[in-house]
Amino acid sequence: MAGSRSPGWPVLLVLLVLGGIIGGWIGQALTKVWPSLAALGSTQSLGIPNFTADLGVFTISFGFMLHISAFTLLGFVLAYLVYRKM
Repeated sequence: MAGSRSPGWPVLLVLLVLGGIIGGWIGQALTKVWPSLAALGSTQSLGIPNFTADLGVFTISFGFMLHISAFTLLGFVLAYLVYRKM
């Protein structure tokens, strides 16, 4: 196909972030409605905790944490499937 191009990686990144956020929100809502789903809603944290370097003249802060649950992973998968359909 001559004009067929898949969207670039920035679109995939945005979709994955949105999918993870929406999946986490849905997971929180479902675990409040059905407490038996609490095992699927439990999160694991992965990343670099907040690090701050005070150099007198300026301060640098850096940190990144990813809180993953089964619902977040489901959001990632659905976002990737949406990306593939684009």
